[in-house]
Amino acid sequence: MSTQPEKPLDEKRIVASLALEAHVPIDDVATLYEHERAALAVSAHITKFLHIFAIRNVRGTLRKRGADKPAVALAGAPVLRPARHQAAFVM
Repeated sequence: MSTQPEKPLDEKRIVASLALEAHVPIDDVATLYEHERAALAVSAHITKFLHIFAIRNVRGTLRKRGADKPAVALAGAPVLRPARHQAAFVM
């Protein structure tokens, strides 16, 4: 059985990817990620896969934040969401 050396975890890439995915500044995501990873590490017996759970938790937090705020376009103008029970105009 051959064991390959483990690649070091590239946390900067993880944070950058999450920031890009959520359209949030990298510094905000880095803070969230570090907090989640540290919180998980407190009670973890095995720390090899903590990054997976930290990523999941950060995504959940970013999703909640996004749902709480109105969407904003890249130019800064608000994006209007269609009303759920809005009647469609039919000819």
